[in-house]
Amino acid sequence: MTRSVNSNITDTSHNYCINKAAPDGSNLYYANVFESTEVKIRIITLHAFLNELSDIIYECSDPGVARIKLKWWQEEIDRLFNKQARHPVTKQMQECINLNSDLKSSFDTAIDFFNHFIFIEQPDSLEAILSLYKSTTGEVWYQCGQQLNCDKTDSLDNLREMGSVINFINCLQQTNTYINESRCIIPSHYATHTQLLNLRTDTVKKHSTQKDIFSPLLIDLKTRLDKTYKKLSTEDSATLRHGLILNRLTYKTCDEILGDGCNLLDRNISLTPLRKLWIAWRTRYFY
Repeated sequence: MTRSVNSNITDTSHNYCINKAAPDGSNLYYANVFESTEVKIRIITLHAFLNELSDIIYECSDPGVARIKLKWWQEEIDRLFNKQARHPVTKQMQECINLNSDLKSSFDTAIDFFNHFIFIEQPDSLEAILSLYKSTTGEVWYQCGQQLNCDKTDSLDNLREMGSVINFINCLQQTNTYINESRCIIPSHYATHTQLLNLRTDTVKKHSTQKDIFSPLLIDLKTRLDKTYKKLSTEDSATLRHGLILNRLTYKTCDEILGDGCNLLDRNISLTPLRKLWIAWRTRYFY
C-alpha cells in the first residue's frame, strides 16, 4: 500500500513539473525530445524550479507578496535537504536529483538574487543586467549541467552564461513585467527608462522607435548566443545538448523578432512546432 501511495505522489509531482516547465510545444519540450527518460526528468525538474521563481516576479504585482513567496521557497529548499519537501517540484527533486551542499548553495543564491527582480533600476550596460541573470537562471543551469554529470568547469560556466542570455531574451517578450515603472531590464546604452515608458503611449512612432531600440540589443544578444553555442558545441556537446537546442531555438526566435520589426511591446513571437522540431533534430544530429 505504501509503495502505491509513493508511486502516485511521484507520478503527480512528475506531471506537475512537465506542465510547469516542458508542456507540449514549448522550447524545453523540443530540447528534450531526443533525451533519455532519466535525463529528461532531471532537466525538467530543475527548470520547473526555475519557473516557479520566475513566475513569482511575473505574477506578483505586490512586492510584499513576492518577498513572502520567495521566502517560502527558501524554507522549502531547507525542507528539501531535510527530506521533508512539500511542493511537487521539490518532491520530484527528492526522487531524481543528487542533493549536495553545492546544489543547496546555488539554490540559496538563486532565490536570494530573485529578490532583486522585484525592483530593478535601469542598468548601465548589458553585462550588468546579465550578471543578475547569471546569479539566478545561470545558477540553476550550472547545476543542471552538474546533475547531467558534466564535470568540466569551463563547460559549466559556459552553460551558465548561455542560460542567462536565453532567459533575458525570454523576459524581453514580457515587457509588461520587465519594462514598467518599477523595473527596467533594458540597459541605458540602448534607451532611457523614460523613453521606454513613453513608447507604450506613442502610437505614431512606436513601431519605428522599437526597431531603433531593440534591434541593436537583439543583435548583441545573438552574438552572445553564438559565442556560447560555439564553445559548448566543442565541449561536452552530447551531455549538454539540451542547452545547444535551446540556444538555437532562441537564436532563431531573435531572427523572427528582428524580421517583425522588433515589435516587442505589442506581440509575442514564437517558432512553429514543426520548425522547433526541425531545429532540435538538426542540432541533435549535426553538432
